[in-house]
Amino acid sequence: MGRIDVLLSDELEKEFREEVYKQKGMKKGNIKKAIEEAIKLWININRKKRSEAAKKAWQTRKRRTAKTNAEKR
Repeated sequence: MGRIDVLLSDELEKEFREEVYKQKGMKKGNIKKAIEEAIKLWININRKKRSEAAKKAWQTRKRRTAKTNAEKR
């Protein structure tokens, strides 16, 4: 199991703990679960952004190739 030590502003930590408490209660391990959820969400959002950027780049390349081939004819 990996370990990441993070320093947060007092305000962000307080807000996060309050939200975890409201959503999940004060059960042991809930903060860890919430942090894992947040990290997974961040990863998925950024993968999607990267995937969309790659699709746009591929479409642009296909258009340029088609245009170049049409000009050669």
